[in-house]
Formats: sequence, C-alpha cells, structure tokens
Amino acid sequence: MLLFWILVAAGAAYALLAAWRISLGTGPGRAPLLVLAFVGMSAWALSGLTQSPLLVITAYFLRNVTWLAYLSTATQPLADPAGRRTHSAVLLAILAGAGACAALIGAMQTPDSPGTVPWLLVTIGCRLLFAIGGIIYLHNLYNGLTSSSGTGFRLILFGLGMLWAYDLNLYTVSLLGYSVANPLATGRPILALLLVPLFLVAARRQEHWKIALSRKATFQSLSLVAIGLYFVSMSVVARSESFFAGSAGPMLAVGSVMGLSVVGAFLLFSTRARAWLKVVIVKNLFSHRYDYRAEWLRFSATISDSSGSALSLEERVVKAVADITESPAGLLLLTSDRQSFDVAAGWCWGHRTPPPSGSIHFPEAELNLLQQGLIVTLDPEGGRGGPTREDQSDLAMIGDAWVAVPLIWLSAMIGVVILAKPRLQRALDWEDFDLLKVIGQQAAVHISDAHNQLELEEARRFEEFNRRFAYIIHDIKNVVSQLSLLASNAQQHGSNPKFQAEMSRSLTSAVQKMNVLLSRLSPDRVLQSAVPASIDVDRLIDAIVSSRVDRRSLSAGTRSGAQARGDLEKLKLAIEHLVQNAIEASPADQPVILSATAAGSHCHITVADTGVGMSADFIRKGLFKPFVSTKGGGFGIGAAEAKALVSGMGGSLRVASTEGHGSIFTIELPLSDARD
Repeated sequence: MLLFWILVAAGAAYALLAAWRISLGTGPGRAPLLVLAFVGMSAWALSGLTQSPLLVITAYFLRNVTWLAYLSTATQPLADPAGRRTHSAVLLAILAGAGACAALIGAMQTPDSPGTVPWLLVTIGCRLLFAIGGIIYLHNLYNGLTSSSGTGFRLILFGLGMLWAYDLNLYTVSLLGYSVANPLATGRPILALLLVPLFLVAARRQEHWKIALSRKATFQSLSLVAIGLYFVSMSVVARSESFFAGSAGPMLAVGSVMGLSVVGAFLLFSTRARAWLKVVIVKNLFSHRYDYRAEWLRFSATISDSSGSALSLEERVVKAVADITESPAGLLLLTSDRQSFDVAAGWCWGHRTPPPSGSIHFPEAELNLLQQGLIVTLDPEGGRGGPTREDQSDLAMIGDAWVAVPLIWLSAMIGVVILAKPRLQRALDWEDFDLLKVIGQQAAVHISDAHNQLELEEARRFEEFNRRFAYIIHDIKNVVSQLSLLASNAQQHGSNPKFQAEMSRSLTSAVQKMNVLLSRLSPDRVLQSAVPASIDVDRLIDAIVSSRVDRRSLSAGTRSGAQARGDLEKLKLAIEHLVQNAIEASPADQPVILSATAAGSHCHITVADTGVGMSADFIRKGLFKPFVSTKGGGFGIGAAEAKALVSGMGGSLRVASTEGHGSIFTIELPLSDARD
C-alpha cells in the first residue's frame, strides 16, 4: 500500500511540475523538451500502478528518451536549431530502445519458456550499459559548462546523475543474481519523488548556458564505455553458461572470451584499426575534425622541443606538420630561387625510398599552386587533384609522397614540407587545408627566424674577423715602419759592420713577426671582377700541378681538351682552395687527383681525394659556411669562397663525400663559344 501512494505522489508531482513549467511560458528552445521530460517521469511513475509489462517498459523507455532529447540540445546554441545534435544522445537512445525491445520480447514469453532468460539478460545488459553511458554523458556535459552558465542546468545534471546511478547499481546486482535487486527496484520511485524539489528549482532558473564538449574527455569516456561493455559482456557470458546443458555452456564461454581477446588485441596492436576508429569517432561525435587549441599547443610543444627529442629545428618542423594528418614521415625542402628545392631535413624517412641528392623541381602547375600558398595533393589516389606519377618528374623519385605543404613567409615561399601517406589514407577536406596552411605559415616563421639568427651570427663572426684583421694590419704597419727606417739608414751606414749586424738582427725579427702574422690569418686575395673569357682548362690544370712544392701530393688526371668560359684568376683561386683542402684531408701517401671532362655544353673540373671524407649533415649545414671547419685551426673560408667564386662565373660547385672514403668536388662551368 505504501508503494502505491508513493507511485501516485511521484506521478502527480511530475505532472504538476510539467503544468507549472508550461504556465511560465515555454517559447522556442529547450523549455518544451523539459516539459516532455517531466511528463515522461510522470508516466513512468504512474505505470507502476498497472500490472501491464507493456506499459511499464514503454514508460521507462519514454522517460529516458525524453531526458536525452532535452540534454542533446545543450550541445547546440539556440540560434541554430537545425544544427548537428550530439551523437552520444542518439547512441544512448538506440541502446535504450534495444533494451526496451528485448524486455518486450521477453515479456511475451511464457514463464516456463527457455527463451525467457536470454532476453532477460539482454535487457539487463542494455539497461546497464545505458546507465554507464548516461552517467559518462552527464559528466561530459557538466565539465563542458562555462563559467557563464547558470545553476539550473547543473541541478538537472545532478538530479539525472543520481537517477541513473541508482539504475546502475540496481541492474548490476540484478545481473549478478543478488536477491537485493527486488527491494532496490521498489526504491526507484522514492528517489524520483525526492528529486522533485531539485527539478522544481532547476526549472525556475533561467536556461542560459553554453557547453563545449572536450575531445579528450570524450575519448576517455568512450574508453570507459568500452571497459563497461567488456565487463557487462563477461557477466552475461558467466550467467548464460548455467542455462545451457552439456558442453554448450563452457564452449560458449570459451568462444566469447576468445572473441573478445581477438577484438582487444586487434584494436591494441593495429595502428590502422585505431586510426580508422578515431576517424569514425571524430566524424560522428564532433562537428569539426580538429580541436584547434590542442593542435596549436601540440605544434608549439614540438617546435620548442619541450619533450627533449634532440631533433633539429628542420626535423621538428616536419614532425609538427606531419602530426596534423598523422603522417608517419616527411621531408623538408628549402629553396633559394623559388624554382628548385634541396632536401634540408627528413623525419622518419630512413626506411623509405631516398629522395634525389640534387635539386628537386616541381611541375609548373603544382609550383604555381604552392607559390600561391595552396596545399597540393601529390598522390592522386589520396585525394583531390594532383599530378600523375608520369608527370611528376623529380617527385616520382620520392617514394610515398602524399601532400606538399608550402612554407610562406612575407608572401614568398621559402620551402615545402612533403608528407608521406598516412596509415589510413583519406581525402583532405577544407579543415585539413586551412589548418595545414596556417601551420605551414607558422613553421616558415620559425625557419626564417632561425636562418636570420644564423646570418646574424655569421655577421658577428665577420665583424670579429675584421677586428682581428685590423689588429694585424696595425702590427704589419709597425714592421713596415721598422724596415723603412732600416732601408733609409742603410744608404749611410751600409759599410759599417756594427750596422750590418744590427740590420741582420732586425731583418730576422721582422721575418719572425711576419710569419706569426701569417699564421694568424689565412692567405686571401680580393680579386677584381673581370670580363668572362675562354679558359684552357688543361693548361690551367698543368700550371696548378707544377706550381706545387710537394708534387707528390697532387697529380693530373684525365684531360678534357675543353675551353671553359669564366675568369681565369677566380677559377685558379677556387681550384687552389679545393686542392689545398683535399691535400690537408688526405694521408701523405695518397695523392689528390685534379682532372677535367666535357659533357654536353659544360665542362666538369673535379678534385678527388681518398681522405677522411665528410658527413652528409656537415655538407648540408657547415661545408659552405664561413668559419665552419673540421680541421683544427682552420678558418673554414676556402670552400665557401670557392663556391662564391664559381657561382659568380655562372657555374656551380657540387660535392660527393663518404666518411672514411674521401671526397669529390666538381666545378661545372659552361663551355666557351670560341675554341682555340
């Protein structure tokens, strides 16, 4: 009898609550759904007065669905009623519907029917999962409330949390078969009646709130739902074993455990499966693909190397861009003329097809798009547009090239990041393009700042060098003054033996001072620009070889019989710099070979040695930088000046080197039109 009056009181209280909320004025928005939720609570409470399982099951389903409909509006602003509703509420509604259908089917069975128990287990399992998912859903909504949100919605979340937490405990003990489940079932209308004052206060408050679901919290919630689903599944398997005769029960349990283990292992160890699952979750639960705040924080952390990965700035730039699309590898190409590109760095590209060692040229159409700051899809199978492999020329030599992201700084393209195909390849959309474009611009700023810093450091070193040179000039001036005085006195006292002895000592001292000064400053000549002329390359090689004091260290190789076009003095000085470096890097018994060949419209002059060689990293970052040298006491000016001299004549200087096996420097100059 007491339960009867509790049910009547709860049903009447929620009916009055709905009528009172209507009297306040519903209007558009969330208020009508709140009225429906109160009506659903009233119907659920009054259904307990009947003896009809159909009404009880239907009313319980309506109670949960009306609350879900009300909660789903919290994720969208009132100005956008046609916007995307949260898919979490839809999934919970489907789960509630599945539980209601299973309960109805089980209610239609006779009490002695063998099919009653399985449907009962399915019903309890679905309701248990609904309670778990509902509590997590409420938790996400509560955490998503901003500081400007009112307390009314918070009270509703708190009341529903108590209601669904009670259901969680009820169906847990029911699934485990405890006898306390029946007393707990009778206590649900009591809890609903106690929550009426809470809902009364909440319904009176103004409903102005703003909710932003956290992606991190959502993924954690889905993980908790998966764990709950696992435990519910194992409980259902454990209970169902006792209802099958013979070996069917143990076989069902073993098969279920093996199936769950296979699914768990597949999701745990398959990166492609996890990537697919993440895409499905993001696509169905969020209106935007990216959490821009999280992506920006990750980009900043990667660029600043907050994790201490010891990657270079160029490698960190590639990683920061690749993390956006979950690409497993990437390359950074930098340019100086906006037409050709050189590989500056690679991130996780070691096991893929190595990129070309020389300059890389993009097709004209793709180059124009990149210069406009647009993302280019290089693999036509991975998304929109993009050239075919036959049209990509140098790009065809870069295996797994998928997307090219331009690095734009001050309206100019300074480089390109090439991303490899991700584990789960997909077509890029406008969100990908926008985010990659912004990230590329920020990466360009960091690279430009780093290069500017290097240039400032180089300028500082030049300033130090000039200051040191000024000190040496001052010392040379003193020596010259001393020698000038000595020369003027020699005309008057040249026959005096004492003067001769003093002059000998002075000359010896001056020579010693000059040697010290020369040891502090590498020899260098400033050449005036000359009109390019025809150069007999073979004669120049013979002159350089014959001028060496230790001729065993240098020998002439093949001859070209070619006439190169350039400046003889500059070319000679450039070759002497390369020869001197090669001799210093080679053992005394290993000669340096100076040779020349003609190919097409160019002449190639090579300086080859079998010395210590150089690493690829040093060649890329330090070989042609002034004041960077691997030799003790070296100024690092020779190779830098040689490249500048050759470039000034319209030629190019290339190098191929392997550590421990020597180096080959190649000067490439155009052939002269006049043949001698």
